[in-house]
Amino acid sequence: MKILHSLEGTSWSGGQQQTLFLAEGQARLGHDVLVMCQKNGELEKRAKTAGLRVSSLDYRCEMNPLAIYRLLRAFEDFKPDIVNVHRSWAHTQWVFVSLMKRFSGLVVSRRVLFKPDFNPLSYVKYRSSAIKRFIAVSDAVAGRLREIGVGPGKIRVVYPASDSNKFDPSVQTCLDGNWPVEPDMPVALMVGNYSRNKGHCLLIEAFAGVRDQWPALQLVLAGHNTDSAELYDMVKRYKLTERVHLLGFRKDVPAMMQRSSFTINASYQEGFSGSVRESLLMGVPVIASDIPSNLEIGRLVPLSLFACGQKDSLTRRILEQRSHANAGKNDAVLRSLAVKSFSVDSMIKRTMAVYDEICS
Repeated sequence: MKILHSLEGTSWSGGQQQTLFLAEGQARLGHDVLVMCQKNGELEKRAKTAGLRVSSLDYRCEMNPLAIYRLLRAFEDFKPDIVNVHRSWAHTQWVFVSLMKRFSGLVVSRRVLFKPDFNPLSYVKYRSSAIKRFIAVSDAVAGRLREIGVGPGKIRVVYPASDSNKFDPSVQTCLDGNWPVEPDMPVALMVGNYSRNKGHCLLIEAFAGVRDQWPALQLVLAGHNTDSAELYDMVKRYKLTERVHLLGFRKDVPAMMQRSSFTINASYQEGFSGSVRESLLMGVPVIASDIPSNLEIGRLVPLSLFACGQKDSLTRRILEQRSHANAGKNDAVLRSLAVKSFSVDSMIKRTMAVYDEICS
């Protein structure tokens, strides 16, 4: 099968990682794979390093005529059986290419839960006959697609993958940067780029309620902009500077999880959290908001859920970890269930089944 993956974006993200997992796995299976990604972006570098065929371009904007022309040329040269798009601008551009070429192999992967603004362009993007299947990363995302008018027959759910070899508690990993917590101290870790939607501020407020009842517990926040002045000011205001550690962007997530008693996901809205899956693969328990996607993960692998947006509920869940802050590490049951549900091989197999529906 000739498979073309397309997406914009220069920085590394969960969607780019899933695309690379897919492309590498499909190439190993003997399929002819082409990755069309942002020029000078991180995916271009990693895909080339992996030995994949790569074509880079400047997507620039959603309706960029030059980018659409480049996609048309790629379509004519490569003659794909399937085009799987993974981000918004590529989604729009390939709809127009597919309509022009009367192509019947367009697949759109949808990883985010937010409801898109509806306008004539969005109407074309989501309801066009050019799109043969939507791959939703969760039932929650599938439900959102149905809400905006996508026919249920077009939607398939394929859970995103995490690298069970990279996130393996039996492999001792090294830190790439400072670890501000003394050995054997209990640690709560939150991994995620800073945004209001991720719940960093809620977590700091909830952690203030833990201060007196669990004096030893340390909180570590890692991710892009978690070392921002806004979060520093909040930590200082709550007098938590000795207890809350803001690390900023880090690449050594497995090593940090190995040193943590549990992790926290406090998101108000999310498609299907990568940090939750990764923590479970490491056998590290997770406290998570009871948003639809986390409820869905919790049906597959046990989570400790708190009421979304409720700091007192989150505080209670944190304090419940006191009795097994160390015993919960490297939980083999969590690891086994997470591998079964979220392995790369499982994701590739289910994605190929969607492609086969179209090509058969």
